[in-house]
Parts: sequence; C-alpha cells; structure tokens
Amino acid sequence: MANYFTDNDDLQWQYQHGLQWDELARTSELDYTLPGGHKNLKEARAFYDEVMNLVGDIAANELAPRAAAIDRKGTHLENGKVVMPKESDEVLQKFKEAGLLGMTLPRELGGSNCPLGLSFVANEVLSRADVSTMSHIGFHNGSGMALLAYSALEGSVVRDPQNPFLGKTRWDKEIQEIAEGKAWGCMVLTEPDCGSDLGAMRTTGTLKDGKWYLNGNKIFITSGHGQYQIVIARTEEKKGDGALDGLKGLSLFMCRREIERDGKKIQNVKIDKVEHKMGHNGSPTCSLVYEDSEAELIGKRGQGFELMLFMMNGARVAVGFEGVGVCEAAYRQATEYAKIRKTMGKAIIEHEMVAEMLMDMDLDIRGMRAMAFQCINYSELSTKYDLILRYAPPKDPAEAERIRGLVAKYKKRARDLTPLLKYVAAEKAVEHARKNMQIHGGAGYMQEFGAEKIMRDALVIPVYEGTSQIQALMVLKDRLMSVLKAPTKFAKQMSLASIGATTAKTELERNVHQGRVEVSKVITHLIGRVAGNKVRKEIGQALRDMPAHEWPRYLTQDFMRDWDLKADFSYGLLHAERLTKMLVDVEIATILAKQAAMYPERKKLAERYARRMMPRIRHMADEIRTGDTSVLEWIDELAAREVSADAETKVQREKRVA
Repeated sequence: MANYFTDNDDLQWQYQHGLQWDELARTSELDYTLPGGHKNLKEARAFYDEVMNLVGDIAANELAPRAAAIDRKGTHLENGKVVMPKESDEVLQKFKEAGLLGMTLPRELGGSNCPLGLSFVANEVLSRADVSTMSHIGFHNGSGMALLAYSALEGSVVRDPQNPFLGKTRWDKEIQEIAEGKAWGCMVLTEPDCGSDLGAMRTTGTLKDGKWYLNGNKIFITSGHGQYQIVIARTEEKKGDGALDGLKGLSLFMCRREIERDGKKIQNVKIDKVEHKMGHNGSPTCSLVYEDSEAELIGKRGQGFELMLFMMNGARVAVGFEGVGVCEAAYRQATEYAKIRKTMGKAIIEHEMVAEMLMDMDLDIRGMRAMAFQCINYSELSTKYDLILRYAPPKDPAEAERIRGLVAKYKKRARDLTPLLKYVAAEKAVEHARKNMQIHGGAGYMQEFGAEKIMRDALVIPVYEGTSQIQALMVLKDRLMSVLKAPTKFAKQMSLASIGATTAKTELERNVHQGRVEVSKVITHLIGRVAGNKVRKEIGQALRDMPAHEWPRYLTQDFMRDWDLKADFSYGLLHAERLTKMLVDVEIATILAKQAAMYPERKKLAERYARRMMPRIRHMADEIRTGDTSVLEWIDELAAREVSADAETKVQREKRVA
C-alpha cells in the first residue's frame, strides 16, 4: 500500500536527522516521568514513528482517492448548519478511529502527548493528499493545543502536587472533546475591512453583571462551525474621547457556538454564510455573527493581541509545512506526467528546460523542508523550556540558567525563521503549482488531470495567517532594528563573513559566506538610507531645540528608540520582500551546509542549492542598491491627483448649487 510519509526520502531524512529528538521527547515526557508515558527515547520514537506511519497511510489510501470528490462537492450551509461532503466525514472518521485527532494533546485528556512538531509534519503529508482537508484537521488539533497553552499561560492550571506537569486545566472537558473528535475548534480573527490591521477591529467584548458578551461580525473563518471558538475582540477604548485604543484595547475570549439555556440548546453564534471559494473546498470558510454571544475572557483584559500572536506564530509554522506539502504534490504530479508525455522523440522530462524546472522544484522543496524542521526545534523547545521554568524549574541554579539561555536563543531563532518559512513556502506553493500546470501543457488546464486543483488550492496560502507582505515587513523591521540596537555586533558578523568568502576552503562555504556578505551590504545600504532620512528630517531641529548638555542622551537614547515604522522606514519597506528573499536563501543554504558537514550524503544537495542561490541574491541586491524611488514618487503623485480630483469635484458641486 502507498504511504505518503514513508515514500519520501527527503522527508524521512529530515524526520530522522533534522529534529532534536532527545530534547523534544524529554521535554514532552518531562524526563520520562509522566504516568503512563514513555520510559525512554527509544520507546517514544517507536510510538512517534507509528503515529506518522498511520498519518501517511490514511493520507495516501483514504484522503488522496477522495480529494477530487471533496473538491467537487464542497461545503454548504443548510438550516444554519455546515454540511460537509460525505467523503470528508469518512476521512475524519478514519482519523478518529486511529486516535490521531488529539495526537499532541495530553494523555489524561484523551490525546497521545506527541511533540507538537509531529502535527506540523502531518500537515505536510496531508497537504500533499488534499490541502483543504488538512487545513480543516489542522485547526482541530491546534484549537485544543491553544486552549491548553492559554490555561498554562494565564496560570489557571491547578497542579498535581506530585507532578507539576499534571493537573486540571480551565478547559479540560473542551480539550477532551476535541481530542476524541466530538467537537471542533477554530480561531476567529478577521473582520470586514480589518484583516492585517488588527488595530481597526470593531467586534466588542462587554462585561455585564459578571458575564462577557461579544457583538460583531467576523469573516473568512476557517472551520467557523467549530463549537469552541477563540475570538479576539475590543474591550478597551481610550479614556475620555471614545477612540479605539489600537492593539492595547483587544482581549481574547473562548466562545461556544452552541450553549444550553433553560434546558434547551441555542445558537450562541450565528453562521451567516459559508463562502464559495476558488479552492480549499473541503474546508468550510464561514462568516459569523455575534449578538450578545456569551463568552469567557482568556488571560487579562488588553492581552488579546499578545495571546493571539502566540497562537498565530505556531499557525504560521503549520502553514509553512502546508506550503511544502502543496509543493510536493505539484512536483510529484509534474514529474509523473513528464515521464510519460513524449514529444520530439523523447519524454519531456529529458528536455533541458523541463528538467531544469523539475530540478529547481525538487531543490526548493528540500531546502524549505530543512528550514521547516529547524522551525520545529526552535519554536517548540522555546515554549517547552519556558513552561519548565514556570512550573518545574530545576533545583540546580546552573541548570536553570542554562535553560534560560536556551529559551532566549531558541525564541530568537524561531522569530527569525518563522516569517521566512511562511513567506517562502507560501510563495513557492503558487510558483510550483504554476510550473506543474505548465509542464502539463493544455492538459493542466483540464480538471481531470488535477493540476488546476493544486493551482486553485495554492493561491490562498500567501494570503492567510498573515500575507506574504506582512511576513516581509516583520523580517525587515526585526533585521534593521537589531542592527540599529547592536551595530558593533553586526559589523563583526559582516567582517567574519567577508573573511570567510575569500578564505574558505570549499565552494559551498565560500558561497554561504558570500551570501551573508551580500545581505550585510544590503542591510547597510538600507540602514544608511533610512537613518539618513531620519537625520535630515528631525535631528537637526531636535538638537537646536534642546540644551547642549542633553544632546548625548538624545543621540544615544531617544533618537535610537523613537522610530516610526511607516514614516521612517518607507524606503526600507519598499525593499522588504527583496531582503526577505535574500535572507531565505542564505538561511536555507546555511542550514544545508551544516547538515552536509555532519552527513556527507547531504553535500551535493547543499552545494547545488548554494551555487544556484548566488545569482538570485546578487540580482536582488542590485535591485535594492539602485536607489530607485520611483514607487515613492508615484505614491506622492497619486495622492496629489486625488487631491486635485477632490478639488475639481468640489468646484463642480458649487457650480451646480449656484
């Protein structure tokens, strides 16, 4: 029988060697002390392997054969309830019977207590079979983990005195229902006219007589028919003027779609609509209406953005694996077709241009997957170690200090890599789907071959869980601000890269170092333009307006601290995506080079990736360093035209009145 987990040699390699298994298993099992848990790494790994083999089996033999029917039938609203295709229900039943719906949830709550990373790997495997079903199942497990994490973060877990990692959470019943497949969950964020700009959110949470009530409309909610909904809403306004208090005024809630009142089940949240979409037809995307909907506050008032960001960061890693899975599906489909389609006397896989397309697809996938597995290590271990420090701190001060160092290091790397992974996996999903269609030729445009389904499903991935442009802005802000805060450290790193680019013994090492040099030069260029603009705009006036003895404080503190992302970084924002693409290449090449140093069988892959990245990096660097500001000028011209048009309209209106 086919198996989408075991039939992938690169996925198997990363699964075996790319994860820090000892730390992941040990932290998940609290040094193998959990009741009914695994007793050592070997036992834990054997169980994890069994779980992933089950996922691969169901993906290949249950989901993939039903994917076309699920896509064709889609989901719809009937008498206020979401109706799924019977094929979707059949696949979900298989997951339920296999005990996979709560794979990362605690055993005492009906789960299997696997590392969270296993659910991410499962995302890739399932996305290869049908990405719409994956997103439905992925949110299921994720919502249970979110409730568990929020209970721990807010301190509402009542600990077992014998074991600090066991106890009653605030939502034990709800988490157990999710683990057993009896109920669903969803994350509720987007509103009309409020997507990436959360500060403009209008849905409100109001406290009346000791109870919280939500009012507003949410749209584009994946699996919005879920019973347990994690909703972000506005609870605070600026004192006195009634203006919205931006991100600080947001709070997070758990809201049940159905509740019991006076012995009857009632709709606490109304499903207003199930969207008709281009793709992802096996995943219901809902519009929800909250009208005095009862809810429970999670954490503290005004903590909503912070808590939602915690969940979204994990979701972005999950989407990264989703994108890799879609790329794998496109590559496999394109390769199989290229082998059997003959033209000009040979299979098209032997034609140089087609072969190069397929080679680059394969290279992209292997590179992205390597980055994705590193994201698992950093994101999961930083969270696990943080919880250990909170609830089971080591008695040895030196060990506690070591773990604190790991948390800081892993959080930093997770923050660096997560937006890069989400960006590249989403963009490549669309690019690979497009190449797959091209390799199929006219057949790719026909529904019966399946290439057009992959294309339709891929197009939304750069949009949800933070658009590609949002990821790029995060990358730009973090990288430029880190240089402004620690210029000496940056200069040292740039110097070491420059030395390595000329003295390294191998082509692989030289290319990796040269890639870092190009990135450093671009960052230096952007910092120079950004800082120069800020200096010209305000520093002269600021120094003229203050006594000379306050200049040192202003230059070393206020000037470095008081930056406006939109006003001061406009030139940098213009090049955010170009910088992000460069950083993606350098990070992947670095990871592959480290793997090649430890495992010789990875050397050719790393060399090929680093060799092919250099022209891309130099091209991006050249585009940035041209200093072209045509777009910024065009924005100003557009604004001027709008003002002129408004003035003309006003004149015409006054003439008519006269």
